[in-house]
Amino acid sequence: MLASATGRLSVLIPTYGDAYALELVLRMLDRQTLAPDRFEVVVVNDGSDPAPYQPLLSAVHPYRLRFDTLPAHQGRAAARNRAVALATGEVICFLDGDVLAEPSLLARHLEFHTERTEPAVLIGKRYEGDWGVLAAAAAGEPVDAGLVSDRHEDFRFRVPGRDERPRAWLAGAPWAFALTNNVSMPRRVVLDVGGFDEAYGTRWGFEDTDLAYRIHRHLGGDDERFCYDAAAIGFHLPAVRDLTNLQDDYLVNLKLFRDRHRDLAAELIDLPAPTEVSRKLRYYRRMLALCEQQRVGWLPDAWPRVDHLAGRRVLCQAFGTGEVELGPGSATLDHGREASETNLHLLGVWTPYADDEFDAVVSVDLWRFLEQRELSRFLRQSLRVAREVVLLYTEGAAERIAGPDLPVLTTPDLFLPMLRRRYPQAVREPDGSGSVLRIPRT
Repeated sequence: MLASATGRLSVLIPTYGDAYALELVLRMLDRQTLAPDRFEVVVVNDGSDPAPYQPLLSAVHPYRLRFDTLPAHQGRAAARNRAVALATGEVICFLDGDVLAEPSLLARHLEFHTERTEPAVLIGKRYEGDWGVLAAAAAGEPVDAGLVSDRHEDFRFRVPGRDERPRAWLAGAPWAFALTNNVSMPRRVVLDVGGFDEAYGTRWGFEDTDLAYRIHRHLGGDDERFCYDAAAIGFHLPAVRDLTNLQDDYLVNLKLFRDRHRDLAAELIDLPAPTEVSRKLRYYRRMLALCEQQRVGWLPDAWPRVDHLAGRRVLCQAFGTGEVELGPGSATLDHGREASETNLHLLGVWTPYADDEFDAVVSVDLWRFLEQRELSRFLRQSLRVAREVVLLYTEGAAERIAGPDLPVLTTPDLFLPMLRRRYPQAVREPDGSGSVLRIPRT
């Protein structure tokens, strides 16, 4: 067992300028069904004015409360790292400083880890509380699911069967759901992966996703090590937010996350909800595996059709790229070869390459499997890094693996009018094997 029968849980809470919310959070923790001697609460103030927190330090709680303040505002990653360092429990549970814990939350987190024989992560549910939740908490009344409706559920879990079949939607990217508003894991695992990456700074977003992603890899990429408990419930207090600044922060940290990891999972994370990330990852991994098995998107077979690109700087989205001599400065997106600095396991929806780094981006049939969102981004990204996009359509190739759950663009005749609406300069050049669609940058 990971935690002995007398094992303790450390609840880690970062805070910054929200003593009013933290007071409610700590008050709710007084009501936990878990015995007070089984857990401690570690709060780290991320460099904000300590004065508003002083009354909280003199309050009496049944559990041990530890409070520390960073000397300057450094961000939630730094605050949480400090809390991890101060924690004494074998298991740590991360809560946000504005998330109210339902009475059984801590007991469920600790019990989960106590019963396991291997390290794992437990993801709890979080409701987006409204004014009724705030009023009940302030009045000292019980806060439970009866105060909210389904429309207040955490954006991560708005899918049918989320509580009955969590494994179905966690599969593929369980780490994307493991945000630190309500999640637990062995403290040793967090230390083993190096803790939170403080490069995310004081900006909003991705420091917790980055940690969960590294933990997932540390645990062998085993999706089964990430679990969900619909009864471990937290309630997010309503707040007034500067959404413009949050969006700006998000985009900066998204780029940092992608630069850190440079793989398909990081490339697809920028989606409306983790359920879409996990679905897309499952879809594209299956598509790429089938294409490789059936030699769909095979560059050696298609290269003679674009021989005008010989010797030029090309970014190729294809398989079999190691069998073709590409020009100096070229790179590939070939999932059939080992990943390297010049061969990234990406779709091309996002790439780390600079503007105008290539003369052309070439996709051999794989573009025909891209869903609308990814295809649109692939074209936009490609025309940023190259002067031209070349889409090769091979008659009958993709159809060998296509089906209801793997739809494919069957004819360029349907696609060309839609393409020209956005890129009127696009041209179609029929050849003996199918067609070549060329989109020069205007």
